[in-house]
Amino acid sequence: MKKLLFSFVALITLLVGCNQSASQGQGDSPEDIAKIAYEWEKANFDRDYEKQQEFIYEEGSYEAYKGDKKIDSGLKYDDISFEIYKDKELEQYYVFADFDNPNGDNFVEDNILFRKKSDEWKVDTIKSLDIVREEVSRKFERAACINCE
Repeated sequence: MKKLLFSFVALITLLVGCNQSASQGQGDSPEDIAKIAYEWEKANFDRDYEKQQEFIYEEGSYEAYKGDKKIDSGLKYDDISFEIYKDKELEQYYVFADFDNPNGDNFVEDNILFRKKSDEWKVDTIKSLDIVREEVSRKFERAACINCE
């Protein structure tokens, strides 16, 4: 009877642990969002059209670098500061990605809106254009600031 009880407790513990790991593995933390934002920026600055399309919320909403030759921009995760805000009501993230352009001499201040689609975070390229940083930072509490100085 003790073995059965022990096995039952062990099974419950295992199931609870797996459930927590699965929910954390969906990429819902600000750190996970920053990593996705980096991959998005890297695809853009590498002119990798196919990779860009993997991140798009609405198919056909972003056609930059279609047909261009891919390059290696050398953009690194640590090169970008990610200021992240979460809209809990609409379940979306605002990301302000700031960095030196690896392909030019300018400073990039990119605004990215992430929305869930089929349990994956995707870039809403259309709504990203409407982001006003001051409004977002006034309306929402900052969830994280990664690589910020």
